[in-house]
Order: sequence, then structure tokens, then C-alpha cells
Amino acid sequence: MTSSPSILRRIGTPLLLIFGATLAHAQSLDHSRPVDIGIIVTPTAQQAQAVLTKLRAGWDFAVLAKENSLDPSANSGGYFGRLSPSQLQTQLSDALAALHPGDFSPVLETKSGFAILTVFKSAPPQKDPDGRQIQSMAHAGVVRYGIDVGGMMEADAVFTDAPKPDGWNKDLHQVCEIRKHSLTDAEERIQQKLTAEQAQPNVAPLEQLRDHLALGQLFSYQGNMKAGIDQYEQALEMAKVQVPDGIAYFEEVLAVSYFHWSEMENGAYRGSADLDLFPPTDPTSHFQNQEHSQRAIEHFLKYLETKPDDLQARWLINLAYASIGKYPAGVPPTLLIPPSAFQSKQDIGRFKDIAPDLGVNAFLSAGGAIVDDFENNGLLDIVVSSSDVCDPLHYFHNNGDGTFTDLAAQAGLADQLGGLNIIEGDYNNDGCMDLLVLRGGWQFGVRKSLLRNNCNGTFTDVTQQSGLADVVTPTQSAVWADIDNDGYLDLFVANERAPAQLFHNRGDGTFEDIAHAAGVDKAAFSKAVAAADYDNDGFVDFYVSNFNSPNFLYRNNHNRTFTEIAKQAGVQEPVFSFAAWFFDYDNDGWPDLYVDAYFNSVDEVMRSYLHMPPHTETPKLYRNLHNGTFQDVTAMVGLDRIFAPMGANFGDLDNDGFLDIYLGMGNPSLGSMTPHELLRNDAGKQFVDITASSGTGDLHKGHGIAFADLFRNGQTDIVAQIAGAIPSDKHTVRVYQNPGNGNNWINVRLIGVKSNRSAVGAKIEVKVQNNDGTEKPRPVRSIWRTVGETSSFGGNPLELHIGIGPAARIVGVDIYWPATNTRQHFDQLDNNQFIEIKEFATSFTKLDRKPIPIGR
Repeated sequence: MTSSPSILRRIGTPLLLIFGATLAHAQSLDHSRPVDIGIIVTPTAQQAQAVLTKLRAGWDFAVLAKENSLDPSANSGGYFGRLSPSQLQTQLSDALAALHPGDFSPVLETKSGFAILTVFKSAPPQKDPDGRQIQSMAHAGVVRYGIDVGGMMEADAVFTDAPKPDGWNKDLHQVCEIRKHSLTDAEERIQQKLTAEQAQPNVAPLEQLRDHLALGQLFSYQGNMKAGIDQYEQALEMAKVQVPDGIAYFEEVLAVSYFHWSEMENGAYRGSADLDLFPPTDPTSHFQNQEHSQRAIEHFLKYLETKPDDLQARWLINLAYASIGKYPAGVPPTLLIPPSAFQSKQDIGRFKDIAPDLGVNAFLSAGGAIVDDFENNGLLDIVVSSSDVCDPLHYFHNNGDGTFTDLAAQAGLADQLGGLNIIEGDYNNDGCMDLLVLRGGWQFGVRKSLLRNNCNGTFTDVTQQSGLADVVTPTQSAVWADIDNDGYLDLFVANERAPAQLFHNRGDGTFEDIAHAAGVDKAAFSKAVAAADYDNDGFVDFYVSNFNSPNFLYRNNHNRTFTEIAKQAGVQEPVFSFAAWFFDYDNDGWPDLYVDAYFNSVDEVMRSYLHMPPHTETPKLYRNLHNGTFQDVTAMVGLDRIFAPMGANFGDLDNDGFLDIYLGMGNPSLGSMTPHELLRNDAGKQFVDITASSGTGDLHKGHGIAFADLFRNGQTDIVAQIAGAIPSDKHTVRVYQNPGNGNNWINVRLIGVKSNRSAVGAKIEVKVQNNDGTEKPRPVRSIWRTVGETSSFGGNPLELHIGIGPAARIVGVDIYWPATNTRQHFDQLDNNQFIEIKEFATSFTKLDRKPIPIGR
């Protein structure tokens, strides 16, 4: 296979832009005094000069900003934020350094127009920044993107330019071969180009730096850290002589690379040692081979000499010291991020990763995770996927003895390569759970796979005959829901830069895309789709989260059409969105909405830990107001922090009846390492960070997450597909065992008869009454759950595990079936049991589920 010369141009151009931006940032002066900054940006110098004349004549800055400024801060009267001038690019920083409060800068030419700066005497009141403001602040250097080490952009560029036959994106094995050959071909061409450049003394230094960096990134992408570091070191030596302003950049690249190499050679990605967790359980524990962690520290120290306010580098050097057993005592005081920043205020016990004991040993790139009973034997199996286009699905069959066996080959899944996400649903109502594999998110379109469960332990790829293979799109987001209550699950697929698809189930194993007629075929860079009957009218609605544009809420019109009402409902944000789901976090019987915010900045995550004001969006928790609108309660419940997760899901970990959240952090760069977050729902009033006390603060990337009672003991465990998006960042799957609690619970499996067989969309109300030891009766309270409500990036079982709290008894269970508009009621159920309820039945069946021993 050959590649065109444009490969080098494609991978070189973005690198040069990154390098150029870094050089400009490295030249910034260190003006550390935070001030309240105002800005007005006009399209021409003449307009800017006219505005400046009015300002000096006493006109109001806010009024002129609203009337004239192109910057997103115009709506806020030109208020840019309370910032240190050193956070801005050099030109703006230098201009601010000479200003006193109330002064105005001369007109400055910038990339976005002609700017005038001021320092306010006092800051006007402000709301949280919106997406355009965040982009503007990132452009100015206020919001710091994380350093990009790992080569995903370069690898995708060479893949895009590689020659491809017709229909390549429908042949999974061909996609794999193109990926492998494109990498090899690009490496050879860059090496040849570097050899030629070294024989030509007149080649510009930046050209050679770019090529060394590109080659280093491609090596790093594949996990060849030694070769990658060799290229980065050559670039650093060239920068010392030819481009001194680039020294700091390469010091940081080398620091990140050496630390990743240290983790790899010490088994951090294939094992489950506590060193992968933060805060560390034993501060004296350390890597056995410390040489490359020491080298990482050396490079971080050199970088931080010139950039002491870089919070990502400060954080990573703390991790490097932890890897050699010197955190926190050995960290230089000026660089220390103290353990107190991570302390938990509550404790439900410590979880333990037992995946190795169970035989759940897949080593994968970022992907999806599902837990469900795929064999109808009462045992929960695990399915995980990988975004690496050459990795197969893994199907971990539950052996019933505390172990699992990967039966992907026997199940016919070994040829299902790649898959950034997977979702389950019984689309053909045969009582056996089917699988849908989604591919190409963030990258390039590759076909979906609909895998029909044959009810005998095997699956058949029916994508083509089902009608789902006609249009290939990049996506990671889809949800099953019965849009017209005809008893069959339909499929909504939210795509990236392509119209969404709504596949109506014909009931004969085939689907028809009705998205355009239904009014849901908007095109956006969509990252999640969630389904729920948010207005309780008996018909399911959809929510779509988008990256860098407002989100959509589609209200069902009861006639296979939808109306988009996100703005009216108040749920368009965050602008930079990712995972999303509906869940009833406060148990009032109405679906609430959680939407992750995602922006590539470890610096911003660290600001939240250090109680510094954020520059980017927080996630959003929208409380359902029962009138078709939602209230933003994010700050009220303590979620107004920057998390930046890739994976996320929810479940009741302490059986108190309230749904908790687990967030898996990260982005494709090897420098993106922040602890995952476990957030306990405290009675629907607030979410409390219990990461440190629970031992779930994994430092490596998080993707598919599932909550399930794996061992049939009434405790919800967590299955986490821990991995990054590149081969160099693969990781083993984790299974966090619940430490247990004394609270009561019930597990309910619903079976539809006229409704869809897996009961997706059916609601359960469990009425419970607490006993406090006195004769006075306590009020009856309700706990609500809906079948099929799960995260857009992880699959919980469709059976529902429902905690009811301590000293509580169940006084009634009600099932609401929207497709048939019927209700079932059952009195006085025992606690701590598994039951099955069929639609229209007058009694329930108690299921024989015995606790399973854990591990070998």
C-alpha cells in the first residue's frame, strides 16, 4: 500500500499550529496579579479607533461593547473575566501590564479583529460562560487545552489519506488493514524525509522539528515510547540551538512521554495495583523501576521553571512523585497539590478491583461496556468493545461460580472488530437480548453492527438484512425506545456531522429510517442520545447532546413526529456536551436530566480541586418541574465542578433508594490523567464526592461503565472499561466489588406481552415505609425507576435493582405500562428478593437467585 505526499502535509499542518501556539504562549510575561478584564473587538481598525475615542470621552464601556463588539463577551458588557494577564497571549498580556483600573489600551490587532482592553475597577455580575465565550477564552490563552501527546490526530490523518477501495467502511477487516498499513507507510516516509533533510543544511529548523515531532507522535500512538522519546529528544536539542522559544514545549512532551513509559514498564496498564488510584492508599508504595519516572520529574521541573502556573504540569509532577513513593512529602512545596484537595466527606466502604480474580482480563482501547443476562439463565454476562479497529468484541460468559470465560469466538463475535460503544435491546421480541455496535465516533464513518441473539449462546450479524447498513456514519450514540407504543423497539442514532437517524421497527426484523419525516434529522456533532417520557404523557421523548452547539430535546407528538423544544424547556446546555441520561434523582416520579460537560483541559479540572473559579462549563443537572420545563439545579446539588469525563453512568451503590454517579475521566492525550469520580446521591439533596474513601479514583481513562449486581447478593458492583483512545493507552477492564451495606433492596425483572418484550419504557413505583422502632407509623415514600434508562455510554441490565434503605418494608409495587396504558399493583412484597412480573399478570414470580461466590 502506498500513500500520497499529502500525508506529511496533513500531519504537519496541525502540528505546526500547535507548536506555533505553544511558542507564543511560552513567550508570555509573568504578570500574576489577577484583574477584571474587559474587551471590545471590532472588525476594522477605524471602528476600533472610533470606539476608543468615545471611551476616552467618557462613554460607558459596557454599552459600547454591546453595540460594537464581535467578542462573545459583548452580551456581558465586554467583561472577559477575572484573570492574571499572564494567562493571556503575549500581545494582550503586554498591553494589560501597563493599565491601571479604568485605563484603556491602544487599538491592538488580533486574529479575531481589532481589540481594546480595559481593567475594570469592579467586576459586573456575570453568569457562567457559554460555548462561544469558552472558545474565545481558549483562543486568548485563558482556558488551557491539555498538551497533546499520543498521536491520535496524526494517525487519523494518515488513515484518512491512505488509498481505499470502494466499500471499505463496510468491511471491518479491511478497515483494520488500512489502519496498520497507513501507519507503517507514514513512518517510513517521514524517516526518509528526515534523512534527506539532514543532508540539506538549508532546511528550515521548524520543518525538521515538525517532522521529528510527527514521527515521535506516530511511535507514541503505537506504544513504542522509546522510539518516540528519541524523536522528541532530537527535536529538543534542535530547539535549544535554533528555536529557543520551543524548549519548554518539548520539555513538557518529554515529561509526559517518560511518565507514560514508566507506567507501561511497571505494569500499570495491565495490572490493578493501588498505584493506579488517587489518592494512593499507601504513600510509601512505588514503582519497582523508577528510572523513567525520575526522568519525567526532571523534565517537568525544567518546564515548570518557565511555566509555574501550568496546573496540568503541576498535577502530573505530583503523580510522578507518587510513582516513586515521594508524594506528598517529596514534592517541592511550591508544586504540591495536597491530598486534602481529594478528601471524601462521606464513606460507604472501600471498593476493590477483582477483575483478575474473575477472569475478566480483556486489554483494550476505549470502548463500551454492557452487563445483562444474554443467556436467560439468571446470570449476568459482560460484553466490552474497543475503539481500536483491529480489536474484537469480548463476551464474558458468567460461569455461575464467581468466574467468567471469554466466549466471543464461540458466540460468533470474534469478527466484530472495533466499536466505541455498544447498547443492548431485544429488538425482535424473542426474549433474548441483542447487541448493537457503534463505530467511528470522533474519527471516520465505519458501519454499525446489529447482532441478533440466537437464544443459544451465539449471535448473527443481521445489519444488512435489517436495513441498518445502507448509510455509514461516524457515531457512538444510539438508544432503543418504542416511539409509537406498537410493542417493538425503534432505534434513534445520533451521528457526528451527519443527520440523525430514527429507525422505525417494522416488526419483521427490518427497520425504516423515518428521521426526516419525524423531524429529528438535525445534523450536529452529537455525543449522546437518551430516551424518557419526560412529560409523563405516555410517549417516549429524546434528548441529544452535542459538542460545540446547543443540545436538542425532541417532544413526542404521538404520531411518529417530534418537536424540538430544548430552548423552551431550558436544557440546551452545556454547549460542549458528552454523556447524558434521564433518571429520577430525587424520586418524585418525573425523569430528570443529567448532561456531562466536556472540554479538553486538565488545567480546568485541577482548578475545581483547588477551589478556583472555572473558565469552562460544568455538567448540568436539570430537575423536572412537571410542566414541560426543567430547573438547573447543578450548583444546588454540588455538581458545579469541572470533571471532563468520557464515560459515565449511574446506579444505587448503597441501596438507599437514590441513584449515584460514577464518572470516568480523560481525553486521548497521554497527559490527560485525572481521578475518576464517584458521587453519592445524598437523599436527592446533593451529590457528595466519595472517590477517595471508596478507592475508585482510577487515574487512567474511563469509557463504558455499567452498574450491576454481578454476584446476586443484593449489592451493585461497577464494571468499568478503563482505556484511552489510542493503542498506547490500552488498559484491562476493571470490576469494582461493592463492599456491602445493611440496607434492603428488591430486584424486578419485567416482561412485556403486548408491550415490547424487554419492557423498555415501563415504570416501577416501589412504595416503602420505614420502621424507626416506635409505634408511630412513618410516612410512605416512593422510589421510581424506568426500564431502559441508562447512560449513553454504558449499559446497565434491563432488570432493575432497587435499593429501599435501612429498616424499610415494601408496602406496594406498581407497574405502569405506557404502550397499553395499564397498571399492575402488588401488595406487601418481601425485601431482598428477585421477582419477575409479566404484563397483565395478577401475580408475580419469585426467582431463584442464590448468591455467587466471588472469584476463584
